[in-house]
Amino acid sequence: MLAEKYGLAGGSERFVKEVTERLADTGRYEFHVFATQWVCTRTDIVFHRVPRLKFPRFLRPWSFAWLSQRMIAGENFDLVHSHWPTFRADVFSTHGAPHAHWVSHVLKRRPTLFDRMMMAIDRRMIDGGARSTFMPVSGFLQQRFAEVFGDLPGSWRVVHPGVDVQRFGRDPSARMQIRRQHGIPDNAFVALFVGMNFETKGLERLMRGVAACAAGSPDEPVHLLVVGRGNIPRYRQLARELGIERFVVFAGAQKEGIERYYSAADVLAMLSSFETFCMAVLEGMAAGLPALITDRMGVRDLVRDGVEGHVLPSEADPATVAACLRRMREPATMARMSSAARSVALQHTWSRVAEAVDAAYIEAMARGRW
Repeated sequence: MLAEKYGLAGGSERFVKEVTERLADTGRYEFHVFATQWVCTRTDIVFHRVPRLKFPRFLRPWSFAWLSQRMIAGENFDLVHSHWPTFRADVFSTHGAPHAHWVSHVLKRRPTLFDRMMMAIDRRMIDGGARSTFMPVSGFLQQRFAEVFGDLPGSWRVVHPGVDVQRFGRDPSARMQIRRQHGIPDNAFVALFVGMNFETKGLERLMRGVAACAAGSPDEPVHLLVVGRGNIPRYRQLARELGIERFVVFAGAQKEGIERYYSAADVLAMLSSFETFCMAVLEGMAAGLPALITDRMGVRDLVRDGVEGHVLPSEADPATVAACLRRMREPATMARMSSAARSVALQHTWSRVAEAVDAAYIEAMARGRW
């Protein structure tokens, strides 16, 4: 298993930990993890530290790819599964966008030396992947690879991340506790935003939608609960400018007990401009929260517009966002969407993800090494 980081914060780090440890529990595999950092107390998984080149920065990604491949070359592994762009593997879990797409369409800038190095690794991965299985975390992500590389080699199958449906199930007592902790009325309609990058995850667009909702229905405002780390002073100022400061709560990053915040909300709203998946949306759905998302997010695979929530164009104007929020607060609509969202989450447990990865392993080993 190749993963730059294991067991730390982050969607891909959680994916590799959940899948590796569930498959290790079966007793059918002996796992060796090659990483630069990890957090794990299990003794049945063997960790190998890949040296991390700190300088120059542009060589860091190449150094992990090259060193990890060199370290496994002398071993007699039956299968290599990579969660990080590298040169060769039997199975690739692709969590991030092709770097060429990321630079040109998301960052919208000229590539640096670091960018060119990442692009070269992506190209090596695709060029050497004729006998590999690729598992992108969404159909949206697979489309981005096809746009950059054309006809894709090997076998491709979408394997979405999973969710702990018990941990993220709705907790009525937490609903009241969190609301009272942050001064939110018990009967308020609350939209929850969870993310560490306020800009790309569309917090400003969401706040403008909340402001439009307040202007159209002053007696029934939408309260916005923001969980995560970002430029909070800037967005507090924006809330003041929009006249919704009393309706917006910045709770900061929550390392423990994040599931209690899902229970405190009525909808999960993330209007990202680009996201290969978005595990926060699936966690919210496990708590029965309808999702308000954009069509530039991989989790749109799981959200049907008007069924589990609403899917908007990434450039949706504030009036459109406000109209969706008003529809979602109607009791009948809320009950129907909440039930549908929870049903989808129940189909995407980590155990099912592990089963899908296990099937890919069996197929790859039958096919033979590259």
